[in-house]
Amino acid sequence: MDGSKNAHAALDEAIKLAQKLGAKLFIVAVASDQTYAHYGAEFGNEIVTHFKKAASKFLDGAVQEVKDAGIPVETHFMTGLAKPSIAQTFPEKLHTDLTVIGRSGVHGLGRAIMGSTTSYVVHHSETSVLVVD
Repeated sequence: MDGSKNAHAALDEAIKLAQKLGAKLFIVAVASDQTYAHYGAEFGNEIVTHFKKAASKFLDGAVQEVKDAGIPVETHFMTGLAKPSIAQTFPEKLHTDLTVIGRSGVHGLGRAIMGSTTSYVVHHSETSVLVVD
């Protein structure tokens, strides 16, 4: 859960599935912990702090939506790299059956250089993946 429109669409779909299947939802957020050093100055610590605060806010809102739907929910937050965390770390740690993720919000040059998290998860996930558009 990153607070994006696509993440909210994925949450809505996950809620519907959980209601139909009687499942528990695990909502996860990953904040990048990458800092950058350039000419002796380190950049990024303030951004990491901001990511942590924003993730907490997004998770709290998502949990309330899931609870309002009467579904058991658990949240998990970590700092690190989102792609392997969502594709491998969380499914292994939580023993999940399905990863529900929003379509990529990355376009153009950003996608060409870094690739999208969604694409990475689809190709490397330990579980089945449902991409919500």
